Amino acid sequence: MSRDDQCERGDDESGPEEHTVVSANDASERDAHLALARQRYAALAPRLRFEHQSVFELTEPDSSFDLTVCRHVVHSIPHADRVYAELKRVTRPGVRLHLIPEDYGMLQFQKGALDIREFWHEAPARFGEKTGTDLYVGRDSYQLLVDLGLADITVDYVIVDTIRVPRETFAAIITAWRDGYVDVTAEVTKFTREEAKAYFDQMIANILDPRKYAVWMVPVVSARVP
Repeated sequence: MSRDDQCERGDDESGPEEHTVVSANDASERDAHLALARQRYAALAPRLRFEHQSVFELTEPDSSFDLTVCRHVVHSIPHADRVYAELKRVTRPGVRLHLIPEDYGMLQFQKGALDIREFWHEAPARFGEKTGTDLYVGRDSYQLLVDLGLADITVDYVIVDTIRVPRETFAAIITAWRDGYVDVTAEVTKFTREEAKAYFDQMIANILDPRKYAVWMVPVVSARVP
């Protein structure tokens, strides 16, 4: 899963080609990713910058950016409220935050030998308890933004399902989760490794079966800094 937050600053109204500055901050420790990004987009430097910063304490001054984007981050780290507060701090009044806070209670599959609802009810909750994270932060983000005093909050959804997305693509996402998370699922939940794998395998089979339907609803949340 990618983790990034991006901030865009327009220095004047002459157009993005010459005057827009974009700072892309990587929250991971993977310096190779930053090096690759810098190499790939070298022609856009210094207007496009790739940096390794803490999303809890960005180096930019207050009210720096005309657009702040945080995608696929806050479900994987503690204290989403502090992250949103920091993003609000660096965003200019009158413009918007754009967020994609994942929510692992928004995956739905058809019943089979196993009831997949049991897995998604248990695993995200127990994982969150053990790691101090909120894997249901998609639904919680509205309240967090209200509490920060943000305005004009919207919640929309990217629908990842077996109608809009190729089944093989959707199945590949769940396969990657299975291969990456069955062991830790066994460590922090009531499920054994074999049970966790069986749940994932049934999800994958559900997605690949042309007679069946599955969906992951990914929240897209936006709010204006007053």
